[in-house]
Amino acid sequence: METSIIIRTKNEQKWVGTALEILSNQTYKNFEVVIVDSGSTDKTLNIIKNFNTKLNIKLIEIKPEEFSFPHALNIGCQNAGAKKYFVFMSAHCLPISNTWLEDGLKNFTNDNIFGVYGHIQALPDGSIWEKIIFSTIVVKLLCLLKIKTTNRKATMGIMGFTNAIIRREFWDRENFDENYGYGGEDHVWNKSQFQKGYIAIKDPKFSVAHSHGLGLLKFIKQVRYWDYVSKNPCQFKPVEFRKE
Repeated sequence: METSIIIRTKNEQKWVGTALEILSNQTYKNFEVVIVDSGSTDKTLNIIKNFNTKLNIKLIEIKPEEFSFPHALNIGCQNAGAKKYFVFMSAHCLPISNTWLEDGLKNFTNDNIFGVYGHIQALPDGSIWEKIIFSTIVVKLLCLLKIKTTNRKATMGIMGFTNAIIRREFWDRENFDENYGYGGEDHVWNKSQFQKGYIAIKDPKFSVAHSHGLGLLKFIKQVRYWDYVSKNPCQFKPVEFRKE
């Protein structure tokens, strides 16, 4: 097995079926799907099990109290059979094409590239602000023009694990820091790779539809939150954000 797609789930019935259907139709086939579920009480688990005939799925269930963002990812990686690549994808992400995975993996052209990620466009039920900020038209234009970006420094939004690919060997050397239990583990881990001189490629063909239906004010608060947790180890939700 060359590639493992690792997905964290909890009550994701709205989009997880569509996401798995798109994965089942990918042109690249040498992959498994590792799902780490932390106590879904809706139809998520039934939907996942219905795809067992279409996809090679490995379902791992953990207790809700065991969940943290980096811990769930580490559990997924530990149980993954991939020899070369780990793909991280949110359960409410929809890859933009059936060549999404093939397109993303093509970017690993030399050993100095540790990761690949894509742009974000809003889901169909995203708010008007999300559809403006994460424009589908922009992603389509970038794909048409084949505009890729090479990144050498960790900043907000670079190599987020909403949709990203990393070489397995990098995780084998450095697991995700579980001190960042409430998020930010991707930023910290990526920063470590950049500091070692490795680079990441942003490819519009590896983009996904992803949003939370947030209005402008809540979107700004969310950006502030992710900026905060990426800079401060948080085992629990920071006090200043608990009412948001």
